[in-house]
Amino acid sequence: MEPGIENFAGVIIENETGEILLVRKVEQYAYAIPWCRIIPGKSLQQCLKERVMDLTGFSIQPVFLGPNEHIVGSNHFISFDHSARISSVEHHFVREGLDYLWAGVDELITVPLVPLTRQILEKYFLDQGIEPELSSEPKGFSS
Repeated sequence: MEPGIENFAGVIIENETGEILLVRKVEQYAYAIPWCRIIPGKSLQQCLKERVMDLTGFSIQPVFLGPNEHIVGSNHFISFDHSARISSVEHHFVREGLDYLWAGVDELITVPLVPLTRQILEKYFLDQGIEPELSSEPKGFSS
């Protein structure tokens, strides 16, 4: 990846029991929240709705949480973070090559997370007055 600024939108999908939906490609080690690159001419919410439907089969109504800045080495990321609540506690959608995981805040200490997802979730929980213990960055992993 060339150094520069990359903009994306991410969404924290929470079910009625407070678990967060995480997704990973089966060949990758760490999980992430669903996200999309920002597409000129398309709203953040529309981008997320389409991406989440494609990845998970869920229809969501994303709520804007705010921007976050992430600097990893010489790469600079701006994420426009959202949240969405769904009433389901189960996930039956299957897309080849993807692995899905529902995790509660107490379980996230054992889940390998993409570093940017870890930062986004930490801020999300801290804003709710929860001090989460999230897994540390996987060794050798870079976003």
